[in-house]
Amino acid sequence: MSPPPLKIAVQDANVLIDMELAGLFDLWFQTGIETHTTDFIRAELEKGGHAQALAYFESGHVREHSLSFEEIMAVSDLEREIGSKAKFNDCSVLFLALKLGAMLLSGDKPLRRAGAEKQIEVHGTLWIFDQLVAIKLLPAGIAAAKLEHLRSLDRFFPEAECHTRLTRWQGLNFL
Repeated sequence: MSPPPLKIAVQDANVLIDMELAGLFDLWFQTGIETHTTDFIRAELEKGGHAQALAYFESGHVREHSLSFEEIMAVSDLEREIGSKAKFNDCSVLFLALKLGAMLLSGDKPLRRAGAEKQIEVHGTLWIFDQLVAIKLLPAGIAAAKLEHLRSLDRFFPEAECHTRLTRWQGLNFL
């Protein structure tokens, strides 16, 4: 029996920041899903002072890709194609996901829409929580507390989706 195919996720800055704020990195890396991003996202994290997230670049857990001039021009084309709401850095991860044939993890609505239109698998931070709970790396009650913590920091998540998860996860504590 052959091992399952390797999953690769290209992450945007907002997902990496959510993972840092919720303390999910060590659990995430136990899923076996490779994490990739671009040097533009790293620069964004450096500017924001996200030392914990950056430590995972240094350890090799987050694989950083530097784009060539030709690739940067392709990202600019993507930015124009997606429209004014998409930022260059966001488009760089969409480009990388397309290049690697990887899933895209982002909370940015225009970027998620563009990824779906290009027929790539797209998820956000809530999906990461779902995966960690499903494979029992993160107990449901702790997932609920971490999600509430992120929401208290004014991180944006769809209200209805949060409510559904919180109700389910808090209910699992009593089973």
